[in-house]
Amino acid sequence: MGEPLKLNTILRTAVGAGLILPALALIAFGPDTSREVPPDRVVVTYWEKWTDFEGTAMRRLCDVFNDTAGAELGIYVDYVLTTQIDLKSLVAACGGDPPDLNGLWTFNVSSYAAKGALQPLDERAAEAGITPEVILPVYYNQGVYHDQLYSVPLTPWSIALYYNKDIFAEFADELAAAGYSADRAPRTMDEFADYCRIVHRRNDKNDIELHGFVLGVPENIGWYWYAWGTWFGATWSDPETGLMKIDSAEQIRAYEWLQEFVRMFGQRDMIRLESSLANFNSPDNPFMTGRLAMMQQGPWFPNMIRQYAPEINYGAAPFPTHDGSEISYCGQDVLVIPSGARHPDEAWAFIDWLYNSPPINVPSGAAEPQFGYEYCIIETNEGPQQRPMPPLRPLEWLCWNHYKNSPYIEPADDFTRTHPNPVVEVHDQLARSPLAMTEPPIPNWMELRGEFEATYRDIWAGRAEAAPCLRAAQKRIDALTKLAADRMARYGEEYP
Repeated sequence: MGEPLKLNTILRTAVGAGLILPALALIAFGPDTSREVPPDRVVVTYWEKWTDFEGTAMRRLCDVFNDTAGAELGIYVDYVLTTQIDLKSLVAACGGDPPDLNGLWTFNVSSYAAKGALQPLDERAAEAGITPEVILPVYYNQGVYHDQLYSVPLTPWSIALYYNKDIFAEFADELAAAGYSADRAPRTMDEFADYCRIVHRRNDKNDIELHGFVLGVPENIGWYWYAWGTWFGATWSDPETGLMKIDSAEQIRAYEWLQEFVRMFGQRDMIRLESSLANFNSPDNPFMTGRLAMMQQGPWFPNMIRQYAPEINYGAAPFPTHDGSEISYCGQDVLVIPSGARHPDEAWAFIDWLYNSPPINVPSGAAEPQFGYEYCIIETNEGPQQRPMPPLRPLEWLCWNHYKNSPYIEPADDFTRTHPNPVVEVHDQLARSPLAMTEPPIPNWMELRGEFEATYRDIWAGRAEAAPCLRAAQKRIDALTKLAADRMARYGEEYP
């Protein structure tokens, strides 16, 4: 009885989200794929969310597998671009027709596992050497829910402070007068506030034309608003109960700081500034145009700088914290095998190849040599030089082309030496921090985070004081938590 009940929960999720008609269409037709597959192979259907260069890289990697190990094993991996992949994957599991392999985000893992939508991977992973002794613990542990492994790392990341060195140099005298150096990033929150106060300029109409840092509303450039407490030593959950906790002393301190930061520059002026900013992935991103001196971003950011503003002289450093300690926030894209997958052994064979294949080269298939495929660029005494792309383990080749750090405890020398991201070692360093933080394994995390987001908006906009606002939100989160716990208890499941 347990498994069908869990799938009924999935269906209720789809209905509650107003997705029943798209759900039925998905069950009937599935995501669109027009690729021809060899008739003599077991076809592993692989749903993935990536588009643009990220999707191209994974497609080419699948092609290499299909032409080599896949041909020997009689397996063909069919890469299927899937929008709204998290919802469609649950619906497909409900309909009894999931893909064989799914590319998801870490925040999906506990939710899917609690619904019985994922296959445990402990034994397979141990046999393949995918263990905490090989994979950085901060990434390995994100796939664990209730002491079982349900996902493996694909492309990991950590969040750093990116800063424009030339803008800092422009304010070198003012920074020096305050006791700081333009040659380094701020390390504490007090320093951070001072840097932002100094690296600031208004035009003759008193509008902000250059600013140190923008906290951001979620849909613009403030992707990591919910991580703000991290920099003040907070966690998202109670260490003893595992329940979500946003009204701790550290969380309150963090969002009071945030509120004071906005007020320091004028609530209306900051709102006006943010409303004038372009979308993140755009040449008009304020960091690209020189309107913003610092941003909180992941290892993909240098690739955007390369595309939109290659002339920027930038650096990266650990994000400032309340006491200068090296706290980090880490996440990743992951691979899972859904419950009910028709070909789990063949899907695992592809994962095993990603991790354990000898180093490979991946051809671009283009008429002209392509960066990341046929060649790389390395720094020499004579300046940047083009060199043949070195063979890499498939998983590291993918991370390289996504500009991300490696999930391995011991990255390959060629991975680091030739990496296109000049600050990738900062992200790797942050992933190794003993204070590395991740989103908590709470099954209804996204529901609770939605409640937190509404609270954040009120705090950011000055509609309510931080402390009472967070305490009131905690009561609503507690009520949602109880509903989720009661629901799981009816099925004999333990929350969180």
